[in-house]
Amino acid sequence: MPTLGDMFYRAVDAAFAVDARQRIIYWDPGCEELFGRSAQSVLGCSCAEVMKGKDPTTGTPVCCAGCSVAQLADGGRAPAPYKIQVSPPSSDPLNFQVNIALVPSDCKRRWTVLHLLHRDNAPGVLTALNYSVRHAPTVTSAGAIPGIVDSAESVSRLTTRERQVLELLAEGLPSGTISKRLGISHTTVRNHIQHLQAKLGVHSQSEAVAYAYRHNLV
Repeated sequence: MPTLGDMFYRAVDAAFAVDARQRIIYWDPGCEELFGRSAQSVLGCSCAEVMKGKDPTTGTPVCCAGCSVAQLADGGRAPAPYKIQVSPPSSDPLNFQVNIALVPSDCKRRWTVLHLLHRDNAPGVLTALNYSVRHAPTVTSAGAIPGIVDSAESVSRLTTRERQVLELLAEGLPSGTISKRLGISHTTVRNHIQHLQAKLGVHSQSEAVAYAYRHNLV
């Protein structure tokens, strides 16, 4: 089955998720389009520094270090929908209503804090979920959804070198620098990247990095 996050993403204008350290571990295409920042440029960054959200009425900062919403990664009750204003560098300020959903994390007793952004009034979380279930991908006869790979199995199949390459990709290093850092050829680095992408069931380096953050591999 798709994860709760996968289903929510289809029902909102944009979505991002953070871990217990307020690091952005998912940044969807809606966020890329609205905020003009690629997933690769924000993954692992502090959500407060990236979003810099404010109360649209008072201008009081909403996104800050030690955010109570991000602390829900340790458990708790999600807050009622709230409003924020974000000012992307290349556009006018944008107002959003935000729903928070807690999605089980691969880390024991931890949650991924999913932020669902709506340009208009946000529907309830269950309404969004109901919508996305109706629009979910078709399940194959084997009971698997194309493109969804079991995370534990995928990670266990990575070689030590592939993990090293993935960690360096997560640091934002280009393949040429990774080649020098590990003392291997550029072609070998490229092969490792192709292999780890195949094992993780992703289609790009940025998706691989997002997977690494989401599953606490880095």
